[in-house]
Amino acid sequence: MRRRLAFLSLAVASLVVVAFLFPVGILIRNQAQTRALSDAERDVQSVATALAVVGTDEGITPELAAAILTAFGNPDDLSIIFHGGEVVGSPIGSSENIGQAQSGAAFTARTDDGAEILVPVLTADAPIQGDTVVVRAFVSYDVLSEGVVLAWVMLLGLGAFLIVVAIVAADGLGRTVVRPVIELSEAARRWGQGDLDARVEPAGPREIAEVGEAFNALAGRLDKLLAAERESVADLSHRLRTPLTALRLAVETLSDPTEATSLSKDIDELERQIDEMIQRARRNSVEERSVESVDLGAVVTHRAGFWQVLADEQGRPTAISIDAGEHPVLLARAELGVLIDVLLENVFAHTPSGVGYRLSVRSQGDGSSVLTVSDAGPGFGALSVIERGASGAGSTGLGLDIVVRTVERAGGGIRLGTSTDGGAEIAVVFGPLDRSDGAPDD
Repeated sequence: MRRRLAFLSLAVASLVVVAFLFPVGILIRNQAQTRALSDAERDVQSVATALAVVGTDEGITPELAAAILTAFGNPDDLSIIFHGGEVVGSPIGSSENIGQAQSGAAFTARTDDGAEILVPVLTADAPIQGDTVVVRAFVSYDVLSEGVVLAWVMLLGLGAFLIVVAIVAADGLGRTVVRPVIELSEAARRWGQGDLDARVEPAGPREIAEVGEAFNALAGRLDKLLAAERESVADLSHRLRTPLTALRLAVETLSDPTEATSLSKDIDELERQIDEMIQRARRNSVEERSVESVDLGAVVTHRAGFWQVLADEQGRPTAISIDAGEHPVLLARAELGVLIDVLLENVFAHTPSGVGYRLSVRSQGDGSSVLTVSDAGPGFGALSVIERGASGAGSTGLGLDIVVRTVERAGGGIRLGTSTDGGAEIAVVFGPLDRSDGAPDD
């Protein structure tokens, strides 16, 4: 914006300067010419008057003309022309204007190299028409334009100075407008990155200052809403402890020790995740997550074994395909486990018993890994199920939202499609391990 304001100021100032300097330059040139011609005309009139006065008694002779020129200091380019062609003073070339002046007409004429002023000497006993003595002054172009070039240079300098002043003023004005906008943009970027204390100092024009005040008010309001949401999540998580305690007591009454031990481990893991949820919810700001690498294939194998028990009970055929080697992803083991559980839970919740599913893990050439979960069920009614809160099967639609947000932290993304069996297929792409920006692939 500052650059555009500077260019606009340059254009406007240039137009104003040109509109001002062009006529002023022409006026200076005309005044210089008028001044030079006036000086020459004054000299010619003075010599012609002296010749007319003295020549009335004695007659105008070359000797008298020479004496008068001497009395006037022998001005340069001043000549006295007699009717016979004799010239006293500065020599002249051929001029077709001499004859017209000898006829009694005084005038100024332009020539190829300047201008000449012709004044006939009129006396009471002047010779017959055509034999009048003429006083001539020649003004060269150098004299006509004397001082014009210097004046034009000064005008150009003045114009350049005015343009520079206009650009500097426009840049200063642009700075007062742009700087608050830049600060507002930076504060919004910091706020989006998790710095909830980011605020701006309202400045600049009134409209921009009002935007800054609105941003501060919005940030404060959102900060309060986030605090209230954190407290609500923490309170809700804390309330889950009561049914978990009751569930633990019920598990302890089971007669099968192996089943009781397995369920107790699951309850312990659930309590651990609830404790972590409470701790995160009570944090005052968003903190950087520690980068942790986990093998996708190992976690898929572990969680698939957990869900295999329920699949066998419902008669669901299953298949697991994992490429050889490690498949590291930038996620905590617990987060990756929750992601896989959400995907498998959707299969069990939205397909009838007996519908099978497949899990596959493969590596891509760019170092990323892909987890694919497909089934033979009815498939997706619409791709809008990926949106938070959208579902066509009566659920909240938050499961896939959890998957999307989790995989985006690992620098990946999610793709929905149709499996080879006509059911739903979800491909979760995890970014390469060397990514540090955490941004999803385009």
